[in-house]
Amino acid sequence: MALAPTIYIVASDSNRNGKTLLARLLTDSLLLDGRDPFLIDTDAPEGPLRNFFPGRTILADFAVITGQMKLFDTILASPGRDYIIDLPARHMEPFFAAERDLNFFAECKKARFRIFLFFVVDNNFASLRMARSLQALRGLDLFVPVKNQFVRSSWPEDDAALTIPFLPAPLAIPVGNRRFSFRNFVQGDMQGLPEELVPQLQNFLFEILHNISNLEPVLSLKAMKE
Repeated sequence: MALAPTIYIVASDSNRNGKTLLARLLTDSLLLDGRDPFLIDTDAPEGPLRNFFPGRTILADFAVITGQMKLFDTILASPGRDYIIDLPARHMEPFFAAERDLNFFAECKKARFRIFLFFVVDNNFASLRMARSLQALRGLDLFVPVKNQFVRSSWPEDDAALTIPFLPAPLAIPVGNRRFSFRNFVQGDMQGLPEELVPQLQNFLFEILHNISNLEPVLSLKAMKE
């Protein structure tokens, strides 16, 4: 994980493909590393990410101007820590339009932030095309294409990406409970998970957390070669 204060934007142009799951995993990975991330959930009114981290999340409804300004102002008013932005498909276009209009990424650079964009590439050509356009976005320190094995992906097999391993269906319900914490599980709290599911979740978390921790050097090296 990055040592400098970093803004992690987690986005996709499709729904139900693991985007909020990835935002949870990134948050818990940072917490396990001793970081103190603050989360901005733009998916109002439901606030799915806020449900998992109510004490460190604000809800900023990006469908309205006040919500947009709340997101940008929150980050720029309190630099020096990590931020995770959960950006659903319907808010992608307005977010990047507002970023261009406000020159937000440039202002973040002045505040010494790095900007990482995680984009879950769905299993269709339109999502791949969107990923390629975002990959060329100015102001990013790292673009991270994400492949979720549960829904598959159109991202090329020979191109580096963060892979979310297949999450067995019996695990989806217990880990989807808003009281369930991946971090607590890693630290030894099984949280009532049936004994037969424990090894499956251990394997899943070992793989995805390992992928996250090795993500930056792998993709940075790839960018240098290009």
